[in-house]
Amino acid sequence: MNELFVEKLLEWNQIHNLTGATTKQQIQKNIEDSLKALEYIEVKPKAAMDIGTGAGFPGLILAMAMPKTKWYLIEPRNKRVAFLNYIKSLLDLKNVEIIQKRVEEIKPFKVDLITSRAVMKTKDLLQLVKEFIKDDTILALYKGKNVEDEVKGLKNYQIYQNGKRRYLIIKGEDAF
Repeated sequence: MNELFVEKLLEWNQIHNLTGATTKQQIQKNIEDSLKALEYIEVKPKAAMDIGTGAGFPGLILAMAMPKTKWYLIEPRNKRVAFLNYIKSLLDLKNVEIIQKRVEEIKPFKVDLITSRAVMKTKDLLQLVKEFIKDDTILALYKGKNVEDEVKGLKNYQIYQNGKRRYLIIKGEDAF
């Protein structure tokens, strides 16, 4: 599945500029980065949401790795949504629903897991998704080196590091 995804992303990226990853190695690195957060997520979510999925990182990759989880991929941009729908169809990903909207335009529903990579500052994102969070929801946010500044005032979080990537894992609605 990953090989076909890589092949098609390279193909589409030449025309549509979906991601900055332009080689097989760069795409593979993004896949590995997407999957790394699974090491820090203790739950087996029934429903998950990825905010700003882009070309599929991390949401589409996680959906492939977690076929028993219903994934809602939130992406407002037409060309990226077209690619996500193409891959969903090509790989027959029945656990994926692609929503072409900004998260603040979606009628809230509760999920067990929320992921996002490099979309916005943590506290701004938390405000946008607070209606999707229940007591035991886990947020797995893919961050950079400034994550320490972004978590001031938060509770129930853990930061894990892998190279330059920081994985911010936040537990439950009482974290903020």
